[in-house]
Amino acid sequence: MDTREQIEQAIKQMLDAGESISISAVAEKCDVSHSLIYNRYPDLKEKIKELKSGQKARQKTESDEALISTLLAKNKALQEKVKSETSGQAEEAFKSMLSHVQQVYSMYDQLLDDRNKLAERLGRGQ
Repeated sequence: MDTREQIEQAIKQMLDAGESISISAVAEKCDVSHSLIYNRYPDLKEKIKELKSGQKARQKTESDEALISTLLAKNKALQEKVKSETSGQAEEAFKSMLSHVQQVYSMYDQLLDDRNKLAERLGRGQ
């Protein structure tokens, strides 16, 4: 196997293994100097640089996706917390209003009873 094939094979192996790719890493794997890749195989040098850029972009994308997932999960948890707290507050407000309505209705009954007694007394002429 000539040096070019060896370098191409190393690139393929590194990609398949998910290893971080760089000219130095490929050169080390092939037991050649990185200057050999720079000087004799400029096309492979460019290929390695493109692959390295692609790896960095994928890592950033994966990192961004993980961050988005984390933030979405936190957002959902906060929404549920707010919803349960709001629900509890609404229930308390409803109970308070119901109690107030009962008090007002009781006062209305008392006033109606007092009015009827007064009308009855006035009707008898007292």
